[in-house]
Order: sequence, then structure tokens, then C-alpha cells
Amino acid sequence: MKIAIIGAAGSVGAPAAFYIGAEQLADEILMIGGKRQNVLQQHAMDLSTALSAKGVKVKAGDYDDLAGSDIVINTAGAAQTQVLKSRMEMLPKNIAITKNISEQIKRHCPEAIIITATNPVGPLNYLTYLTGQFDRRQLIAYSINDSYRFREALAEHFKVRIDQVEGTVIGEHGATQVLLFSSARIDGKPVQVDEETRLKIYETIPNIVQIYEAFQAGRTAGWTCAIGLASFVRAIVNDTGEMLPCSLVMDGEYGVRDISMSVPARIGKEGVKEILEWELQADEQEKLKISVDTLAEAVDLVKRTLEEIS
Repeated sequence: MKIAIIGAAGSVGAPAAFYIGAEQLADEILMIGGKRQNVLQQHAMDLSTALSAKGVKVKAGDYDDLAGSDIVINTAGAAQTQVLKSRMEMLPKNIAITKNISEQIKRHCPEAIIITATNPVGPLNYLTYLTGQFDRRQLIAYSINDSYRFREALAEHFKVRIDQVEGTVIGEHGATQVLLFSSARIDGKPVQVDEETRLKIYETIPNIVQIYEAFQAGRTAGWTCAIGLASFVRAIVNDTGEMLPCSLVMDGEYGVRDISMSVPARIGKEGVKEILEWELQADEQEKLKISVDTLAEAVDLVKRTLEEIS
């Protein structure tokens, strides 16, 4: 199993490389960076030694080395020069970067499963679909952190361990995300969440990027992403069919087409095995419509920009 990580010098790519290797989910990890080649080479050298006892080969390379990759994780994006209020602010600068990466993957490993972890993940996943003409089942955009945070908030409210909690977030990986309180479970049993608590959770989880940005640390949720990305790799490698929320290209599911949005899906060796269409409550349906409209506007920007730079 060969896994390539693009943007591997960054605060998402490097932790992902370490955790995937430590979990022995790959025989070979290819690390591709951008301008910070010194950082990339240092990470690759250190990880090569660290993971040698696990039987995992690690090397730094470039796009020509993508051949033979089974999974490609894209974490590459433009450097941030301002404090962000929304992930959507990253879209204009990341369109050309993601277009080039999509074309490189198509050229060197067209059958690979592609996991996009560059924000905003939904529009960029759809861009990858457009520019690479991939089968949509190959394409997964990473958005499970929203569900992790939702479960964490529910566990805190009900004063239980997080591993007892289920809860899923759909829609945009951003401010209009939809917290499915109808999916909340503790030990597999449905629970009711009062309106005050719902509002309190909605004040925090969808806007978590603003909290991270306030630190001005130049980092994002790298450790969370490392755990989450490894869960997708594990599901693919072991063909588990595990339900993992992620942003996928829609073709009629939930009445939606021509965008990529977060949904519950079963993941296996071919990528997306099945998109699960859950029955939503009336308020969840209303919120999802707002989220879909937001994502559709972003896709329009993607299409216009692609026309300009093609």
C-alpha cells in the first residue's frame, strides 16, 4: 500500500504521515511538499527513522513519484497572510493549486483514491472532480472533524465519555454546517437535546475556525486531522465499510447535484461504497438548504475561475 501526502511539510500533512505510518496502514509513504523543501526533507528523514521499526518506508519526492500510489491525500494550500473568519476565504487562492494537483494525480496515478483535506474541502473536492474527470467514488473530502467536535460537545453536556456518543454533521464544512441532533445517540440510544443547549453548541462548533485563528499560531487542527485521516485510510485498506461522515460529490442524494457536501457514507477499498440518505427533521432540512446554497455559490466561483485560467 503506497500512500502519497501532498503538502506534507504542513501542519496537517506531517502529523498525518506520522500517524498513518505508526498505525502501519502503509508500506510506503511518499511526502510531497511545496516551497518549504527544507522542512519537507527534515520531516521525511526523521519519519524514515522513526517508522523503520514499523516496516514503513518514507521518502520525500515530487509529482513524478506519484506513480503506483493507492491513496493520495491532498493537504496543500496557499500560505495564509491574514486572520480568517471563514474557510471559504481560502477558496480563491487554492483553486489553481488544487487544479494542478488534480491534473498531476490524473497523469501519474488515475486510479488512486483521493482524499482532499485542503479548505474549503467541499468546493475543492468538486474542483478535483471537474478537472480530473475522476469517478466520484474515488473522491473523499475530509470533514469528519465537525462530527468529532459535535460528539465532544454532546459528551460534555450529558457528562459521558465521548466514545459512548454518536452524532453526525452534514452540509458545508464551515459556518452553515448542519448538526444532526436527530442522530445523537448515547450507547446507541437516541437522546433529546434541549433548545438552549442546541443554540449554545451552534454558537461554537460551526465557527471553530475563528477560535483557532485567534491564537495566530500558524497552525490548524493537525492532530485531529491525523487521527481522522488515518480512520479513512484504515477503512480503505481493510475494506471495512465503516460509516464515516465526509464531503462527497452529490448526484441526486438528498435531492442535490453538482456540489460536494458532507454526508454519512460507507468507506471501503474502492473509496465510497454507499452514501447513506437519512431522514432529516424539518429544521435540519431547512438548515441543509442554506448550506447547499452556500456550496453552490462556491462551485460557481470555481467554474468561473477555471474558465479564466484555462
